[in-house]
Amino acid sequence: MLNRRRLFTASAAAAAAAQPVSKAFAKAMDSGLLLDVEDRGSIGLFERIGSLNVESGLDFHTGYRVWMAKSLHRSALLQAFKVLRENGYEPTDDLPLDQAVELFTSDPVIALDLHNWERTQEIMWREIKKAYDRDADRYLEELASAETQGPGGLELDSSLDIPDYAKYEIHIQPGGYVGDRFAGYIYYHGQNVVFLNGNYQDNLQTQWSRSMPEVMKGRKVERVLEQGCAAGQFAMVLKRMFPDAEVWGDDVAGPMLRFAHMRTVDHKLKVNYVQQLSEQSQFPDNHFDLVTNNLLVHEMPAEKVRALAHESFRILKPGGVYYPLDSYSGDQPRGTALAKYNAWRNYRWNHEVWWMEYYDLDMAQAMREAGFIVDENGPAGRTDTTRNIIGYKPA
Repeated sequence: MLNRRRLFTASAAAAAAAQPVSKAFAKAMDSGLLLDVEDRGSIGLFERIGSLNVESGLDFHTGYRVWMAKSLHRSALLQAFKVLRENGYEPTDDLPLDQAVELFTSDPVIALDLHNWERTQEIMWREIKKAYDRDADRYLEELASAETQGPGGLELDSSLDIPDYAKYEIHIQPGGYVGDRFAGYIYYHGQNVVFLNGNYQDNLQTQWSRSMPEVMKGRKVERVLEQGCAAGQFAMVLKRMFPDAEVWGDDVAGPMLRFAHMRTVDHKLKVNYVQQLSEQSQFPDNHFDLVTNNLLVHEMPAEKVRALAHESFRILKPGGVYYPLDSYSGDQPRGTALAKYNAWRNYRWNHEVWWMEYYDLDMAQAMREAGFIVDENGPAGRTDTTRNIIGYKPA
């Protein structure tokens, strides 16, 4: 593996401490109300960023990336096919990774596509981070005012030993998930740009949740856990889908959980958040009816993914469901030179540190080894052509 930028271990809660409080914060604490910083209001579920200038910049980056997805990516794909054929291969041929990388990295069209995609992402993160750092005190107060409020609860663990695998600046996000006090805000706005303005109403999480009635058909849903819940978007969707269930979200990153809880309180949803390792949780045996996650598995080393499957089996009730959702959780095609190169470039340039391990991981087998009965042809995933893997704990 290539070396990547590591993060300093720091507590986001400590960063918020000892700040001089404003009159608005003191009033919110006295009244028991959330100090809600929404200078420019919301659009449905989406809380607008505080600066029109920054929002305009993010709109530009989104539009530019939409053009890239429709035009430049296509040109790079056609160029990749041309490169393969010029070297005596077909697009469906498999090649060793080193050979695939050597073939594609020197081509200017493919390089331009990669360079534009990653540089726009770096600029996007930087602009969002600056917006929150400029008005840091108010946003820190917003987070602090939500910590003791409900519905739902927030349990942070300042003594938690953050494992090295969680300290990388994944997606090139400054500070990653654990190293910036505003990681939740940064992630929330940045991922909407990454998904080409397709997640500003938690669209992706809602899309995935639509398969839940089929997955849980005939099963009573009393407790639900989202592992690695990040900004809490999927946990909130799950609570809306199962309003009578006790819904939990866990994550290793305190800054992400603080944001998730603050936003959940703002929307008056009862979700409980706890800071812990999903693969080594503090939940009791046979506790949940549904354990799920989204876009988590590819951000963990393969050995931790296997541990996650075992932990999910432990905490699920007999007859419970394990439902991991990710890019390769279904039958997305792999095993071609171009697929390997695209996985490598995601690993190398997008700081998806564990992507190559994930690319090679047999998720269904990992779940079987944990004890699950596995259905590899579950409901549709991110696209209509991919299917999701489901694990059932024997009753």
